[in-house]
Amino acid sequence: MRFLLVLFWISLLPGVVAAQVSGQSFEVTPEVDSATVGDTVTLRFRVRLDERDLLFDSVPQPIAALPPGLRILSVEKLTRTPDRIFHGRARLAFYRTGRRAVPVFGLPFMRAVKGLGRGTIPSDSAFVAIVALTPAGNPSLKDIREIDLAPGRSPWILVAAALAALLLIAAYVRLRSRQADVTPTLTPVTAPPTEPSFTPYALALDQLHLIERARWPEHGQVERHYEAIVDVLRQYLESAEDIPARERTSEELLWALPPHLTEDGLREFFGELLDQADLVKFAKHRPHPRTAQDFLHRCRTLLERWHQAVPTDGLADAVR
Repeated sequence: MRFLLVLFWISLLPGVVAAQVSGQSFEVTPEVDSATVGDTVTLRFRVRLDERDLLFDSVPQPIAALPPGLRILSVEKLTRTPDRIFHGRARLAFYRTGRRAVPVFGLPFMRAVKGLGRGTIPSDSAFVAIVALTPAGNPSLKDIREIDLAPGRSPWILVAAALAALLLIAAYVRLRSRQADVTPTLTPVTAPPTEPSFTPYALALDQLHLIERARWPEHGQVERHYEAIVDVLRQYLESAEDIPARERTSEELLWALPPHLTEDGLREFFGELLDQADLVKFAKHRPHPRTAQDFLHRCRTLLERWHQAVPTDGLADAVR
């Protein structure tokens, strides 16, 4: 009955053709009944086909969009055993507590009968209980006071003042350079090329510096600290790489990175940082202030490696 209900709802999705249930089964079994937020949960697949069926793809894929707080880490290719049963595994991570449903996976197939040239075998349903990292009774985020840098003033005023100061310094440097240009010289001197002060990379470093000076984790604002740092990285990807990073989930953003930002373990490094930020945002994990500052230093290191990995022609285009 449960399997028939899954098929009914899947049949309502646009572009999905529910498979005939005769001679088929797609079982999904979690290896654990419960896990902690952010832990890796392994699913085991067991697929039985009719002798007339032929798979178009042996890697199961989610049929519908993933719900918030769920991330697919990997999906293995199915392997066939001598008993004609296909087996495989997938690894997930949940970032919301409670009884969470495993996503419905599907496999495209065809059957050697008239009227069924292509269909989809949907998996059955499964659930995992996700528990929080922190014990019950901890103070909620609403009990933490906002940081008061000055009476009646917002921290963003300091950010705006810092940006205004940078603009004044840049204008002063430009004025001095123009005055130097009109000074007569006997021998023309070509100045070495320097990086502009307002490139996406330079602005991102300035923003990280301001976040570091605010010391939000020391005042109980750990979530604000992590969220602001990740926003800096997303803004850099939008400005320097033309990626709509603010509109994409963590998983989508990892696979949207250009090739030069995925080499030498950069994608895995970025994924680890996003996982830590998701634990703070979704699971209300509260790391020590020293751990939060270390997170900022690691993000600055990632930003520097991204900047060094940009191709020469791409860097020239960004400067222009």
